[in-house]
Amino acid sequence: MSITFLRHIRPTKAVAAIAAGGISLGIYSRMMTDSAHADSGSPSKVFGSGPAFVSLPLESSEVVNHNTKRLRFRLPDENAVSGLALTSAVLTISWPKGRWLPVARPYTPISPSDQPGTLDLLVKLYPDGKQSTHLHSLSPGETLLFAAGLKGPAWKPNAIPHVTLIAGGAGITPIYQLTQGILRNPEDKTNITLVFGINTDADALLKPEFDAFEKDFPGRFEAIYTHRRFWHYRSKIDNYRSVLETFPLNQGVFLDQV
Repeated sequence: MSITFLRHIRPTKAVAAIAAGGISLGIYSRMMTDSAHADSGSPSKVFGSGPAFVSLPLESSEVVNHNTKRLRFRLPDENAVSGLALTSAVLTISWPKGRWLPVARPYTPISPSDQPGTLDLLVKLYPDGKQSTHLHSLSPGETLLFAAGLKGPAWKPNAIPHVTLIAGGAGITPIYQLTQGILRNPEDKTNITLVFGINTDADALLKPEFDAFEKDFPGRFEAIYTHRRFWHYRSKIDNYRSVLETFPLNQGVFLDQV
């Protein structure tokens, strides 16, 4: 059994790497990319290659539960797409009020990479979270700086017959992105079991979307919700160790590193 950690990107290292190239490189790369796509007639990829350094306006903000919002940002063109590779995140940068230095945090989009015109983030508010607090305070029309796309571990379609995806809390976003990417690829026949650890029913983020996957892909996708108390969701396993002991060895495990 192979275990892969999805969230292994450290924003400080990413910021240093991007800063080494400079904002001017990001702007130049952006201009060249836009020009190339204009010539080819294909949709422009906002995070196609190199630094992006693009400010995107917030289009809408939806309250999901007591501490989570779904934020939709408008891309520079209605036909533009994020162009992110599967298991990628985006690096966001902001200057919260009262701070001299910027704050950089990676977030995993939950919208498909080929979704035209918009980019969706699911953001959990943390009590001392500088970036999450700032993002939750945004109103439609206000902008957020996106520095670059950050690639995660590469996913190879059909490399294994079955994969177990394990997540807890807001760590569900990279797992959701991977699930969505696998199931939307007609060439990828990988079966998926999701193990999602939650504290309350309100913490079952993206449950309607996972319910739809179970309905649309019967026999290929199953979601298992684990809870510290017994309730109406199935509770087959209680911790990561028993997860690894429960599932067959001839498969892969993608574990959100929280």
